[in-house]
Amino acid sequence: MSQHVLRIGGREYQAEIKELTPERATVLVDGKEFSVDIVQLGRRKVAEAVRPASAPAAPSGAFPKAAPAAAPASRPAPAGRGEGGIVAPMPGLVLTIKAKEGDTVAAGQPLLVMEAMKMENAIASPYAGTVAKIYVREGDSISEGDLLVEVARPKMTTL
Repeated sequence: MSQHVLRIGGREYQAEIKELTPERATVLVDGKEFSVDIVQLGRRKVAEAVRPASAPAAPSGAFPKAAPAAAPASRPAPAGRGEGGIVAPMPGLVLTIKAKEGDTVAAGQPLLVMEAMKMENAIASPYAGTVAKIYVREGDSISEGDLLVEVARPKMTTL
């Protein structure tokens, strides 16, 4: 699907994303296939539950966790893992906001459209939830990593 060079824990890996859904990815890293649970789509989050596609669990230390990147000072810091902060994947301009605070959204539903390098890019919700906060307005210039929208997941209950 796409070729990438990943830096994890200071070491670089050649990677190919073979399959990608909002919940899971199949990734070929240095010739070894892994099944990865997606925590959040975007460049600033770390994928968790990395394990080889053919094995039940990854060996200890297979992928050292990278230190989180510092957020730019221009906007609020992204929410903690699982708290729903969606950040800009690249610098650009907010063209349209397609959701409003309080809206219920589905996984993959476009929340806003931004322009970057003369192309329009839809920024979608990585999971189903409710739009808790919108941090940008139409016409705002944003940097990579700026917090755009916060989507709250419904609370899980047990029977």
